[in-house]
Amino acid sequence: MDIVYAAQAGSLEEFLDAYDPSQANAEVNGRSALMGALTNVDPSARSAIATRLLDDGADATTANGGVNALHALLGSARLAPELEAPLLRRLLNDGADVNAVAKGYGTPLQLLMSQFAYTDEALAPFYDVLFARGDLDLLMIGAFEKSAYAMAVKSKRRQGLRARMEQYLDIHGIEVPEGL
Repeated sequence: MDIVYAAQAGSLEEFLDAYDPSQANAEVNGRSALMGALTNVDPSARSAIATRLLDDGADATTANGGVNALHALLGSARLAPELEAPLLRRLLNDGADVNAVAKGYGTPLQLLMSQFAYTDEALAPFYDVLFARGDLDLLMIGAFEKSAYAMAVKSKRRQGLRARMEQYLDIHGIEVPEGL
């Protein structure tokens, strides 16, 4: 079993059985083991495997097809915000780009806010990590030729997020262009 597949499909135990720390930055067909781990469907395995890879020196700036590590994590169908918020923080601290724009997904925040199965309250641990950063760009044009802020303004489901965005913009002295 290749290490990328083991990271993506296996439990932590199955991954560790196939893994050697020298494989932390292993790639198969241009896809890193870390990207595999971040798309594992089991949140516990996803978090544990990705953390182990990062501990062993995996590159948090990894990307595949224009999607970075943050997109991979936050685009998962099954999220566990309380469990995975520390992983999000770790990826950011290790260099993942909080403002990267992926075609069709936008910024990591735009991808997260499109997870309509989750309320703003459920996603709050992720929001806490993202809004703790001074370099989060809420006005960057991403998905649908809109910024995350513009999307929140138009969304009835994301009013809690919109309030957080407005507070962030105010604290950082960022003017919102007219028409948003």
